[in-house]
Amino acid sequence: MFKFEKEQTVHDFNGTKIGGQPGEYPRVLSASIFYNKHETVIDDEKGVIDKDRAEALWNRCLELSDITGNPHFCQIISETGEAFESYFQWFDSIDNKSAFLMDSSNPAALVHACEYVTEVGLADRAIYNSINGSILPENIEALKKSDVDAAIVLAFNPGDPTVRGREQVLTEGGVAGQEKSMISIAEDCGINRIILDTAATPLGLGSGGAYREILACKAIHGLPTGGAYHNMTVSWPWLKRWRKKTLYEQYEGKDLLLEQMSHHYFGGIEGIRQAAWSSPDIGCNIMAATLGADLIMYGPIENCEAAATAIAFSDIVLAEAGKEFGLEPQVDTHPLLHLV
Repeated sequence: MFKFEKEQTVHDFNGTKIGGQPGEYPRVLSASIFYNKHETVIDDEKGVIDKDRAEALWNRCLELSDITGNPHFCQIISETGEAFESYFQWFDSIDNKSAFLMDSSNPAALVHACEYVTEVGLADRAIYNSINGSILPENIEALKKSDVDAAIVLAFNPGDPTVRGREQVLTEGGVAGQEKSMISIAEDCGINRIILDTAATPLGLGSGGAYREILACKAIHGLPTGGAYHNMTVSWPWLKRWRKKTLYEQYEGKDLLLEQMSHHYFGGIEGIRQAAWSSPDIGCNIMAATLGADLIMYGPIENCEAAATAIAFSDIVLAEAGKEFGLEPQVDTHPLLHLV
């Protein structure tokens, strides 16, 4: 494939390495849990959850990581500080090693999260998500005062989805409502483990720039890079309409052979709908990995099976191609070393 001329930074999260040249380290996967309407959540205000179910889901992620060699981060989502505390306590009780993302659309909840992980000694495993153009002064101050030293830094420019626009947000002040650049803000907050997020934007609204920015981030900054590319699938209006009018629905009762084949290969209408959805959902992440993305935030934790095999496949291809540039896997858990 390719090798970046820029020296590539590698971050270490309790033994999980992220970054480097394509083919050197396995892609890191990130699973979202406790998201809106997640079935494991009983009370999203207080953070009451079905612990057994949540633990089973996370354990499956760890099992898949052991099988493929692609490690996992846990993306913990909450809209309240109280729920964050509950979720962090639960996660630390079942896994005292893996890193976790602190993710919320509520600035106050993220302020509380920074304070709490510092207070209880979890800050070294916490990744703030995210430093972006909407970050408030109180969140910047909370990060500065905390022991958190890792963050997702978002390359989202609402006025310009091109690579140039995304780089402006990362490196130039006065863009996206902030006087300073996103990288400068991160550095001011004491963030020394920066992971750049290329800001997945919907199809037709700059999705190509989100992918090209992977190459730019790695080539210009040499920092670990990734994103939540599954959001492109989620925001694709045509796909939503297509799922409501499948081939099975169009031909049901009209073509017996097609109807029988649909049941045999897809398990009926729901299977076809899932196939129509999962194919681009997997494909968008494979594209990102092929371009060098180090972190694949694949969305709902229930999608771990497809994400694990798809990204392991991509890692094997990247590592094989990297050999032509003198690159070798840097960890003995790399998929190339035990899945072929």
